[in-house]
Amino acid sequence: MVTIWIDNIEEKIISAGNSLDNDCECIRSKSHEYFYTKFADDELSYDPANYSFSRGLLQDSLPEGKGIITRSKTWVWPKCSGFTSWTDSERSVKLHSVEGGWESGVMSGLQTFLYCNGVSYRAVFKCGVAQGLAIGSFKEKVVWVGRYEDGELVGKFCAIEPDGGALLTGNVTEGEMSGPDLTFLYPDMETGLRGSWQSGVMVAARQVVVSCVWVEEDQVCISCSADFGPEFAFSPSGIDNFGSSNPMMRDPYETKLIAVKKSKMEGGGEGVYAKVDMAKNYVAAIFNGFKVPLFAGLNPAEGIEKEDDIFERLSYNIHMPEDEDFFLDLPPAMADLKVYCASLGHKVGQSEDRGDHGGCEGGAGAAGGLWL
Repeated sequence: MVTIWIDNIEEKIISAGNSLDNDCECIRSKSHEYFYTKFADDELSYDPANYSFSRGLLQDSLPEGKGIITRSKTWVWPKCSGFTSWTDSERSVKLHSVEGGWESGVMSGLQTFLYCNGVSYRAVFKCGVAQGLAIGSFKEKVVWVGRYEDGELVGKFCAIEPDGGALLTGNVTEGEMSGPDLTFLYPDMETGLRGSWQSGVMVAARQVVVSCVWVEEDQVCISCSADFGPEFAFSPSGIDNFGSSNPMMRDPYETKLIAVKKSKMEGGGEGVYAKVDMAKNYVAAIFNGFKVPLFAGLNPAEGIEKEDDIFERLSYNIHMPEDEDFFLDLPPAMADLKVYCASLGHKVGQSEDRGDHGGCEGGAGAAGGLWL
């Protein structure tokens, strides 16, 4: 049901824009926001020379009608991972352009805001104020859904991971994806982590079993068990470590789906085996490792001369997509499940012709996930 809702939600916001009531009297006293405020300009700093307009300006140098306004000397470089929100984008990313309609420079009707990281947000504006449903998209995928009342973000939000399909939902706190009672749902929509988040980053959460997920008034609702088990927290890997988290604390989603066994292939080692039936392209495991900056000047195989030894040292390296500035390195000694077993993606078979690792078929995912 959630997937169907996500696939069709863009049609709702377009319909809302087409049926806009242009009577602004009910909110005119609250806000009369000009387009340039979204670009971090105000009445004093606004200079039309800093923008490119697809149509002419009025005598007061403000746009009228429909078109596209682009901030000069800004470029779009698509890069989005993890959870994002409109509030977060406004705070940390430059706005590249806005497409919509204006009445003497005041935003009116459906607006599309494109940020320099490639994430766009759409909402209906009434006299410069966002009203109703708002959605964020990245590479034609919905990554965030929220709701505005008189320009204020209210109610529940839903943030969707661009790769993998996990989502985070709960009530907004002062426009942020923050609070003591947010829920992270794994792609199976049955396994969750519930607890405290700060701006979309997990502070402390424990596992829950989700019994029902439904959509009500364009808000994701969840019924789940009481939380149980160990406490999880966001702990990104460092250049030579797994961060502050316990490397032996298993991921609850992986635990349901996969297990590591001795490979039945001749000469094979340990491999990942599915515990349940899964559809093709289903996210089944996470590949973790040391997060090494591309420009740090580090070569994990430095000093190793023999080709086979180099291959063995680099056998757990994962090169990320071109929009990332790091690669994942897992030294072979760290691949031992007695040393690290928080995730099991590194045990998925990677190369049949070299005979390494054995196991079920799989491939390295763009964001560290592994699809079976």
